[in-house]
Amino acid sequence: MEVILGGPIGYGEVIPGTVAVEGKEFVYFSDDGKNTARKQFNTLTQYTNPPHAKHGGVVSQGCSIALPDGSIFYAVSYHGDLEGWGKDIEEGAKALHVSLAKIENGAFVISDGRRFALEDCKATFA
Repeated sequence: MEVILGGPIGYGEVIPGTVAVEGKEFVYFSDDGKNTARKQFNTLTQYTNPPHAKHGGVVSQGCSIALPDGSIFYAVSYHGDLEGWGKDIEEGAKALHVSLAKIENGAFVISDGRRFALEDCKATFA
């Protein structure tokens, strides 16, 4: 049951990407400061035409991470064609001029090389 839910039962909200879920990838995209998170999500995930992903899907995780420097990142996950979705999201991020990030070993690691201890960041759940 914990694998399905993405974390331990009874311990509150789990930050997406801190617990591995088989067949699912988690990534964060930076707030561009101009558009809503929803609009950025739609542009990011629908940028490539035709899409590289052949099956599966991508969803917003309802979680944002505020970094110590004030930057905000929004969580998404994708499943199915992991390679295709990863490529679609990378191309969308490049077109939007936003950074991508992942959680690795307790650190928030950003595509531009910055790295923050996750404990120094603030997670907010919508």
